[in-house]
Amino acid sequence: MQNNPFTSKIFETAWLRHFNDSKPSHRFNFIKNISFIKKSFIPLYINVGKNLTKGVSYNFVEGQSDYKGKVFLLYDIPDYFEVSENTDVVSEGLVLEKIFQYNGYMMDLSNFDSPESYIKEQFKKNNKRYIRWSHIKRLEECFDISYEFIYGEVSDDQYEFIFEHFYKLLNARFEGKHTDYHHLRNKKWQFYKDVILPLIKTKQASFLVIYNDGIPIGINLNYHSENTLFKAITVFDANYYKFSIGKLSVLKLIDWCFEHNYRFSDFSKGYFDYKEIWSNTKYDFNYHLLYDKKSVKAILTAKTIKSIFDLKSFLRKKNVNHSYRKLLYKIKGQKLKRENHFNFETIPLSEIIIPDGFKLVDLKNDNYDYILNHVYSFLFTNPESFNNIQVYEGLNTQKFIIRGTNKAIEINFK
Repeated sequence: MQNNPFTSKIFETAWLRHFNDSKPSHRFNFIKNISFIKKSFIPLYINVGKNLTKGVSYNFVEGQSDYKGKVFLLYDIPDYFEVSENTDVVSEGLVLEKIFQYNGYMMDLSNFDSPESYIKEQFKKNNKRYIRWSHIKRLEECFDISYEFIYGEVSDDQYEFIFEHFYKLLNARFEGKHTDYHHLRNKKWQFYKDVILPLIKTKQASFLVIYNDGIPIGINLNYHSENTLFKAITVFDANYYKFSIGKLSVLKLIDWCFEHNYRFSDFSKGYFDYKEIWSNTKYDFNYHLLYDKKSVKAILTAKTIKSIFDLKSFLRKKNVNHSYRKLLYKIKGQKLKRENHFNFETIPLSEIIIPDGFKLVDLKNDNYDYILNHVYSFLFTNPESFNNIQVYEGLNTQKFIIRGTNKAIEINFK
């Protein structure tokens, strides 16, 4: 792969600074395009970037011997990458073992001439009603929606603004799931904040941002190679879920890919139903294990590593990883959201006159965040401008009235 962002100097330097105390990496003559760090006490070398890349590739160099006595673990190698697996080029003593870890999903756009042609082909048989264009139209009708693809140029202030909201949206999403999200851990998050800005400026990363009234409600972090867009981290405000923002973001990415002659849009590793629905290509995500078969120590190290990853893969198939993340969330003592707002009753009102004992609510007040989902659901059912909506709270009660131009409902929390 040409211009791979994950083997760029920017990415490698930032990764080494955050995860290797800025100690230098190692290069070897027998393998090109990959840098490694060494694990203490054992003859194991791991590729720089580890599992924070969306795919790396390499080439062997003929007649080199600096692999001897060592083991090399390379994370995240999609099987559609052009990687030579003929270790005999180097030596008959070098062995390659592939360890399957995940399925990957990708949109191959190379045989289509427009976004419409891809969408028509992808949804012609199944899921014909998956894309609800009316939902997207309704979103733009109800809110002050704008879109921005940040790629190549971004000010420091704008970058800080987007990253702040990126964190808030992700944190809210996974707090709602009561799940630990490893990308939000401080060390990884600081790495992302450090590396993405220079990658955007060199056109190796981008943000697709969906705004409502200038505030991000959907953010996609993407990486770029020469003709491939890697969809890395996606989040949107769950209060807008009825308006299909997730589908809208994929449509915008497809548009961008065709406008810029990109052949592939890669959803990367891990299963989500939306990936399978949108993708026309499924591939294997493997780890590559290279080792010297004439070294007993290297053989034992390699076999142990393979056993560990085989076990991890087995546990993932049993969904143990989901239970583990929820348990980790609790162990870390992260505060669970209060759930007293999850039980409620919705009552349609025949009149839109507000009775005595109710006061007007300022929806910009964070204390009323929990009511926004009901407001947006009301708007979805009764489309009109959000600016026309008023919300009233009952004094000393858990009752709210959501009033539009012609309709109103009462929400009673129990």
